[in-house]
Amino acid sequence: MVPDWLDAERLEWVILAVIGGLLVSVYVVLNFVRKVVTKFLLLLVIAGLGVSLWIQRADLRACAETCQCTLYGESVALPEDRRPERCNPGP
Repeated sequence: MVPDWLDAERLEWVILAVIGGLLVSVYVVLNFVRKVVTKFLLLLVIAGLGVSLWIQRADLRACAETCQCTLYGESVALPEDRRPERCNPGP
């Protein structure tokens, strides 16, 4: 379970930061890895992870409609100010 303080809005920013880190790792791979096959495989893994994170970020943005947010199958809380009325628990 994702910690309560790590809500969907914060996770969107965390995912963007990780994608930024992946871009830095692409630069490192391109400049320092000499073997072509290794370079290709590393770039393929980094691209796959980046696409996966981008898709998860898009899902987090749309989860307010369904009132159920998940990140790779783990439940994520919606922040109070972004939660629609129909998602709030009853009295």
